[in-house]
Amino acid sequence: MNKTKPNNIESSIKSTTKAIINEIDAVLDGIKEDEFKQFVTAINSSKNIFVTGQGRSGLVARTFAMRLTHIGFSCHVVGDTTTPNIDEGDMLIACSSSGTTSVTCHIAGLAKRLNAQVVVITAHPNSELTEYAGLIIEIPASDTDLVIQSQLTEQFRSTLFEQACLVYLDAVILTLVRLLNREEVEMMKRHANLE
Repeated sequence: MNKTKPNNIESSIKSTTKAIINEIDAVLDGIKEDEFKQFVTAINSSKNIFVTGQGRSGLVARTFAMRLTHIGFSCHVVGDTTTPNIDEGDMLIACSSSGTTSVTCHIAGLAKRLNAQVVVITAHPNSELTEYAGLIIEIPASDTDLVIQSQLTEQFRSTLFEQACLVYLDAVILTLVRLLNREEVEMMKRHANLE
């Protein structure tokens, strides 16, 4: 087995993480400011917020739900056993890079029929999923065209979308924290303590 010298590994990890950060930065440069403002306003006026997504996009959605809960919103993950019904005045946030994931599309369709506001976060603003959306958040990290993909990122498939989506949603949280003057002490009271 070949062993690489530790200083080569160190320089490799630094250059690799820098490459990833640069890719995320390039994607976030393409974010539309008006969509961001509309999203923050919509969250702030929703009764209950539901999130959905499959695979890694679903995991990113769950981290967002956790932070929304910490800052005082009523937020639920679709499919959890304690998730209540969705209704008018509520919001569904659906995350999907491709915008074609069948389960996510089905859930978004149900939410729309039940008169909830549907927000779609995707790399493909003209996909099937966006047909159900009242608001579309485009994370411009398309991964379907291999030529475009190779120009955007060295990473596997929708990894760049998921990374940029996480940073974008954390920016939404920080904006809401500032807007609502949330204190960390108050947020810690809502943090899980059965851990």
